[in-house]
Amino acid sequence: MNSQSQSPTASVFQLVAGFGIFQAMYVAAKFALPDHLSAGPKAVEDIAREAKLHPQSLYRLLRALASVGVFAEVTHGTFRNTALSETFMTNASGSLRPFLILAGDPEFWRSWGELRHSIQTGSPAFEHVYGMPFFDYLTSNPEMARVFDDAMASRSAAEITAMSGAYDFSDTKRVIDIGGGNGALLNAIVNAFPHLEGVLFDLPHVIERAQSSNGIELSPRIRFAGGDFFGEIPEGGDVYLLKKIIHDWPDDRAREILRRCRHAMSPQSRLLLIELIVPPGNDATFTKFLDLWMMVGPGGRERTEDEYRDLLNAAGLSLIKVIPTRSPISVIEAVLA
Repeated sequence: MNSQSQSPTASVFQLVAGFGIFQAMYVAAKFALPDHLSAGPKAVEDIAREAKLHPQSLYRLLRALASVGVFAEVTHGTFRNTALSETFMTNASGSLRPFLILAGDPEFWRSWGELRHSIQTGSPAFEHVYGMPFFDYLTSNPEMARVFDDAMASRSAAEITAMSGAYDFSDTKRVIDIGGGNGALLNAIVNAFPHLEGVLFDLPHVIERAQSSNGIELSPRIRFAGGDFFGEIPEGGDVYLLKKIIHDWPDDRAREILRRCRHAMSPQSRLLLIELIVPPGNDATFTKFLDLWMMVGPGGRERTEDEYRDLLNAAGLSLIKVIPTRSPISVIEAVLA
């Protein structure tokens, strides 16, 4: 039924079901259920035997997910993948499985359960629940850090393609990727512009993992630098690139990062922020709910274009243009004020 033709009560019940829909998707991702259907439709009993799950309970899970387009029941008790479930097959290009697992694991799920704490206090619910800031928790919990890194990498595939085709680096000699993770974005840019050199800058343990390839063959024109973007940032870049870094932090910490970048920049340098921009109006958008996620988790925020302009101005930088891409992200270009 079209939600616009439903009664308000029915629409509210549909919205309330959202938390259950997501947890059902999380469980399906955790047990890699789309992988079990990769060869075609399969009976619940066979899936349950392969995945070591309870058949009747698994049927109820798949039936519920099929009702919202995740899987489809072709005959009673037999299911197949759909375009939605295929997005979180383990080996799918840009698989969303790691992201669903991160979002549904207890660390974030419990934090969402304390959303009211963030609304009452303005402080991250994650820190309230776990007694330490989100990124400190990652440092002390390597397995969670691995899940987080995998989730960020999985979400980046489509964004990397969109970003590398949206900005012209032809007059650039050196790009420094701040907090560049596994180097996938920098590698795509360097490979697209053969004259470029790249510097991948991130925490030492992240750089160590990137150097061990982690499934990505990085260009020999990329060198590595370990450090902290709240400390010294490498100088000598024509372009400083920060992809989804600033949204992780509240305004005061975000300004500090941007000031560190400004200190490293020359008068000719450019700064590129790769971020989602909160649109005006009441239209449904994932970005506005991701903003709540940043609130309860690391304590960051998604921002409007004007909020990014103000943030950059406060750090001594000027926003000169916003370039939309074929994905939800935009390229925000800034220079020294």
